Amino acid sequence: MHIRLNEQEVTPKLIEALVDKDRVSQLPKDEKNRDYYEGDHDIKNRTFDDKTKPNNKIVTNFCKYITDIYTGYFIGEPISYSSENEEYMERLQEIFDDNDEQNVNARLAKYASIYNRAAEIVYAENEEGMNERGERTNQLNIKFDVLNPEEQRVIFVYDTSIDANLFMAIRWFDHEDVLTRQRETHAYVYTDTQIFHFINRQNGYELQDERPHYFGEVPINPYYNKGEDSKGDFEDIITLNDAYNLLQSDDINESNYSNDAYLVLIGMTADDEDVREMKERRVIELSEGEGADVRWLTKDINDAWKENLKTRLQRDIHKVSAAPDLSDENFGGNSTGVAIEYKLKAFEDNRAAKERSFKKSLYRRIRLISNVLNVQGNNFDPADIQIKFSKNLPQDDAAMVNQATQLLGTRLVSRKTLRSFIPWVEDPAKEEERLESEEDEYTIQDAIEEEENEQ
Repeated sequence: MHIRLNEQEVTPKLIEALVDKDRVSQLPKDEKNRDYYEGDHDIKNRTFDDKTKPNNKIVTNFCKYITDIYTGYFIGEPISYSSENEEYMERLQEIFDDNDEQNVNARLAKYASIYNRAAEIVYAENEEGMNERGERTNQLNIKFDVLNPEEQRVIFVYDTSIDANLFMAIRWFDHEDVLTRQRETHAYVYTDTQIFHFINRQNGYELQDERPHYFGEVPINPYYNKGEDSKGDFEDIITLNDAYNLLQSDDINESNYSNDAYLVLIGMTADDEDVREMKERRVIELSEGEGADVRWLTKDINDAWKENLKTRLQRDIHKVSAAPDLSDENFGGNSTGVAIEYKLKAFEDNRAAKERSFKKSLYRRIRLISNVLNVQGNNFDPADIQIKFSKNLPQDDAAMVNQATQLLGTRLVSRKTLRSFIPWVEDPAKEEERLESEEDEYTIQDAIEEEENEQ
């Protein structure tokens, strides 16, 4: 949940009001989105008064498909970073690698797709060690990780200024003591300088602990799907998905009805023994009376109408969500690249919106990290870091390398920029280091061979 407030003082009354609001207004919506992503759709709760009726509950999970295809397209390729400040880039990359940054980014993008927002916590840990002289040392490690919304709720609180500055974040969760069975709610409140820990044991929130931090800003980082006021990627098609599930389930129900159809005997009578004998012998003897007949009582099903309706629903789902149906024959065959790009335009527009929103949060992550690094005596500027996203689509790697080769030496772009466009180069700066190292090795080897030849 995110909210704008004038009140900026951290008080138990404010914390209780915000947690209660999140629990009542936002939590049920998030739980529904989670259920639909996981395949727990409304059709699974359907019941009939007549328990003998077939009641199939078929789920075709378009919601999961939409989130997965958006997340894969948007962030399936790792984000790359570059900077002219090599020392700064090296320090950041070490922190990113230590925190499995690529996996964290993927999970953040997935949660943002489902819930419209995701939360990341940035914190510091002291690691004790020994130096070369056997003296004890303390090393400050900067950590960041995703907060799972199923386990820990986060409320982002912004001020009412034009800039809408984030001045507080509340991380809360319910806890039950295994031994006493006592339930309590924990709320951690983060400001730009302090972290407060409150506990509510059914008698109001009480402050348990307060400690400072050195990130200079609220160290809980929000990631919005396409902006604060947007939605999860599949929210607008939930009712369409319900309708599709209903049609699919009823189709199977009618198939079951047909398998269990009634046998109608016209102009003749049969007792239980006669029916048993007919089933065993697979033969029915009609009486000689006029109009005697035997037929199955079945319901006429308009298959064409139902299939057309399902096709229309499926098209509407892809149209409203802008997620392409990659099984559509229009994506294969002789379609040109321009034609395919045109079909993906709405999908690409959403990806671009995701990138703008995600990049803003990534720069805030870098800023939080840099604030702590600068406290340690550095002078790093997040503006020196360039962030590059790559679309995760099948591509002609050879063509991209050829294009880079053709640009090499034209002085239109730098070698470092060209490296960032080569698909399998995840870290252009590290690749440059490897290349320089290899060149040094070749230089030494050439010198050795030249010296041996002279002898």
